[in-house]
Amino acid sequence: MAEFFIFVYALLAMFVIFAMQRNKREQRPNSPMVTMVGWGLFSLSSTLALLLGAVALALAMGMHMQLPAGFEAPIF
Repeated sequence: MAEFFIFVYALLAMFVIFAMQRNKREQRPNSPMVTMVGWGLFSLSSTLALLLGAVALALAMGMHMQLPAGFEAPIF
């Protein structure tokens, strides 16, 4: 299931990037929908980066947290 969400995220990101590049080349403003999807992807990326960074920091500091089954995080 994660692979599907990563695939959809990548498709949306590439669509936004290509649409913005084309609009810049043709000297047109970006549509509000492209801008909103871009901000949504930016927010999703930032939030996940902060959350996963906090988890990595907690694991590095020795905190024992419940991880999903089959997921191991050996520090050293």
